[in-house]
Amino acid sequence: MTYVHEYNVNEDNVKVEYCFSVVSNAIKVVEMWVNGKFHRTNWMSPEGKASLMERLESDMTDKMCGTTELDLDRDMPGFDSFLEKNLIA
Repeated sequence: MTYVHEYNVNEDNVKVEYCFSVVSNAIKVVEMWVNGKFHRTNWMSPEGKASLMERLESDMTDKMCGTTELDLDRDMPGFDSFLEKNLIA
């Protein structure tokens, strides 16, 4: 399952799809866009990458612990259709 985190920084809109890897026991960025253009974390400075990972860890904690409201369409795209196909008879 992946999550989506979207935020604005320096007038740029950043949208990140990420997941938690049980193999590496760490958050992994699946895809990332800045102002609608594909972006990679290896293009970021070490400080920028560390800041992003802190932001994603906080976002995942909020979503998993229920400290923020989860929006299935935004945070887990496709989950509703998965439920309809697999769990609802």
